[in-house]
Order: sequence, then C-alpha cells, then structure tokens
Amino acid sequence: MTSLKGSLQLLERLVNNLTSPMLPKLIAQSSRSMHKITALVEDLLNLSRINQDRLQLTKSAFVLSKIVSAGSSEIRLAEEYKTIVTGDLELEVFADEHQIDQVLVNFINNAVKYAPRSKDIIVSIEKINDMARVSVTDKGPGIRPEEAKRIFERYYRVETAGFQTGGLGLGLYISAEIIKKHEGQIGVESEPGKGSTFWFTIPIA
Repeated sequence: MTSLKGSLQLLERLVNNLTSPMLPKLIAQSSRSMHKITALVEDLLNLSRINQDRLQLTKSAFVLSKIVSAGSSEIRLAEEYKTIVTGDLELEVFADEHQIDQVLVNFINNAVKYAPRSKDIIVSIEKINDMARVSVTDKGPGIRPEEAKRIFERYYRVETAGFQTGGLGLGLYISAEIIKKHEGQIGVESEPGKGSTFWFTIPIA
C-alpha cells in the first residue's frame, strides 16, 4: 500500500505533464502494487473460507493452457521474464477455473520472487491416465530438503539469503487446499543449485 500511495502521489504531480517519461513507469508500478494488494486480500478471504470449511468450487470445462497467460500477467509487467508453455496445449479439464488460475498465479509469481535470475519459466501440461498434471519450473537456487517438507504449511516462508520474500506465507498453503478440494495432489521437486518444479494434478473430469 505504501508503494501504491507513493506512485499515486507522483502521478498527481504529473497530471499536467502527460509527456513525462516517468508516467509509464509510475503506471506500471501502480499496477504491480494493486496486483499485490488484491492477491493479499484474496489470500485472507480464502483463508477465512478454509477455516470455516466454506471453500466452494464452481466447476466448468476449460483448456488449461488458456489460463496460463492470465496467470503470468504479473511477470509480463516486468517485461524481463517469459513463460514457455509445453506439453498438451489442448488438454481440457472440468474444474474451478478461477481457483486453478489462482494456483498457477501463485506458482509463477513465486518463480519470479524466489528465482529472479531465472528469466524463462517453463509451464508443462500433460495427461497422466485420468489426471491432468501441471508443473512450473524455474532455474533458480532451489530449495533445501528440510524447507521443501514444510513449504505447503500455513504461514511458512522460505527465508534464504538473496530471496525477496513478501506476502503472508499463505499462497502455497491455500494452493494445497484448493488442489485437495479438487481431489488432486500437489508437490515440489527441488535441489539446491538446480532450480525447482512445483506441480499439481487434478482429475480431467
């Protein structure tokens, strides 16, 4: 909120100078700040629903690859990262599109936050028997085994030197609850120095 407030104050000063080269940067910064605030509010709302066992699913048929672009909106703002989608680009599932998009957003944003030097983020989609498997891979510093065991716990955040941590430590916990509600599985494969792959599976139908 402090960042958003600062950007808006500067934009107010430039209201009569619409040709200023600072204008696009301030607008982009405001958008990023608003995105983070929205994500925090949604995390808190979902946590409340989970605590009260009120996390409901509104299922519909959709193609998984088509929500990846929405999930990578945060990194498009930075213009230095890109998502590369591989696998079965036509794979359709019957699930809660908004909730699955939220899981993807969390995976992709974490790749940017915890692996800032990994400019290519690989999203893989595949069909395994009657399940769809989606994985997000980065080439960052990886996660230690003892951290990987706890990474889906409520409020747990990886605190490794050089990582730009933020948020409430709820994103992966909520993601795990969403996938559990879909009767799927979620996990991470990582090795220090060799990057990380976060994945989830959900039934196709």
